[in-house]
Amino acid sequence: MQDSKIIQFASDNYVGTHPEIIKKIVESMTSIELPYGQDSYSQQASKDLQKSFQTDCKSFFVGTGTAANVLALKTILKSHHAVVCTDIAHINGAECGALENMTGAKIFQAKHQQGKLTISAIENILNAKNDFHHNTPKAVSITQPTELGTVYTLQEIKEICDYAHSKNLFVHMDGARLANAAATLNVNLKEMVTDTGVDILSFGATKNGGSLAEAVVIFNKKLAEDFVHIQKQGMQLFSKSRIIPAQFIAYLKDHLWLNNAKHANRVAKEIAESLQNLKFIKTLMPVETNQIFIELPTSLKDQLLSKYYLYIVSEDQMTQTTTFRIVTSYNTSPEDAQKLMSYLKSLDYDYELTLKV
Repeated sequence: MQDSKIIQFASDNYVGTHPEIIKKIVESMTSIELPYGQDSYSQQASKDLQKSFQTDCKSFFVGTGTAANVLALKTILKSHHAVVCTDIAHINGAECGALENMTGAKIFQAKHQQGKLTISAIENILNAKNDFHHNTPKAVSITQPTELGTVYTLQEIKEICDYAHSKNLFVHMDGARLANAAATLNVNLKEMVTDTGVDILSFGATKNGGSLAEAVVIFNKKLAEDFVHIQKQGMQLFSKSRIIPAQFIAYLKDHLWLNNAKHANRVAKEIAESLQNLKFIKTLMPVETNQIFIELPTSLKDQLLSKYYLYIVSEDQMTQTTTFRIVTSYNTSPEDAQKLMSYLKSLDYDYELTLKV
């Protein structure tokens, strides 16, 4: 159990479920419904997603982000295929080889540019892997927002989709924090996903107020034909699956998804702005959503972790610095944010004093 005296900023996975979503979960689990995705909640959530994306998309509900990503890509990839993504993509470095295990396909990784995949990087891979000695690239996967919290513009997404389609590649979007990107760009889901040409989306709610709540939303109808069989083989077709779509009904109602993300982004921006003038605590990436990456002297690490749960990204023995990730959420309080800001300022000041001694 987490020490209640230590304030949590390590991940939006730590936080509990939003009260409105809890109500819908309880309602769904006390009702009598058909099993295996044939229930009224699945039907309603699918309609709500069609309304949100303003297209006749097909939606399937799963329990984890890894399942959403892997099953989405399994609809595209055979064992002699490959997916192109960045070197820091979640499917590449944080899903325990699940994609390779489930599909037999390979991942071709490209060096990211502030978290993003570029067309030139895709092109380089296509040129290098263009004969029968290599797996054939069949899909491109981008994360919106990226693993570093940066955001693809609508133009960037559309250009990637247009290029990929011109090369007969499908486009998958990992949208575990998609709401945060929409809040940053001030756009709706149609503008960011449907209009840009994404073929298949992993749409997450877990990090933004849900609990075991992910959806695979399919825009290219060819990919939807066999998905329920892939879902069943992938052990993600639950008998009482209504608990997941019920959450999406609450999540999409009255823009809860967007309001939650706006709050998380706003608090992150306030924290980031407070760090701008510090000498020894550096912000490493543009803060565009609810993730902040900071670097500070490793000698301050234990002091910081004694007060706050932060995620350690890396430690550099040469420079004696540690990189942390700060993540805000829909229920990060202004008071906790202010405490963190004040504490980081005090650490920076104290470290400067030690250098003068």
